[in-house]
Amino acid sequence: MFMKTIHALPVILLLFASCGTEHPEEKHPEEQHSVPADVIKPKAAIVWTGLYSETLPCADCPGILTQLELRADSTFVLREKYLERDSVPNGRMGQWRTKGMKLFLNGKAEWTMGPKGLERLDIHGGPIDTPLPNTIHRVKTFGSGPMLLTGAYVYYADSHSFKPCGSAYAIPVAMDVAGEKGAGLELERTYHKKVKSPPAPLYVQVTATMRVGPAMEGDGQDEYIHIDKLEKVLVKQECP
Repeated sequence: MFMKTIHALPVILLLFASCGTEHPEEKHPEEQHSVPADVIKPKAAIVWTGLYSETLPCADCPGILTQLELRADSTFVLREKYLERDSVPNGRMGQWRTKGMKLFLNGKAEWTMGPKGLERLDIHGGPIDTPLPNTIHRVKTFGSGPMLLTGAYVYYADSHSFKPCGSAYAIPVAMDVAGEKGAGLELERTYHKKVKSPPAPLYVQVTATMRVGPAMEGDGQDEYIHIDKLEKVLVKQECP
């Protein structure tokens, strides 16, 4: 009887061991599906750079042709033309950045990324509740014609530069025929008359076109402002 009990012990121990052991590769069905698949998928990053354009509503004109270029170097060019009223669009240039879904131009929240493009924000950086069109959409191209720019012009040590209001950087000015004629020469002469202590700036409004030409130093190309017309010297010598 005692021997039979001894022989039965290994069998009993084996049964206990098999009941208390779970294969490491086996998981309960509810554990396999506890995390939704869409939670673990990374979200695609928003691509902000590119060209955006649309004609937005205007209170006293057929519309405002709005064209915004967001460049990879964090600079932007914005053109806004009041149709049947402006001969050339009003331009703004400077730096852009984002925070969340909002787009800041020269430090001010002006747009937010929506499902169909960039939606304009109100003056406080909040959404605009309107049934009217309020979005500029991505486009492949819209050209780069002349625009009105306001900023600081400096001529010093045979170097011409223009710093648009709101921008942190000055852009070189391209002169016509080495400064022998054209609106660029008129601007240079006006600077000599008005500014007594170069390189102090002269605040002006100009019609200008952005162009690309050979770099001043080294190989490659740089972007220049070509002065098409000196519109006026600002009475108050500062950015509005």
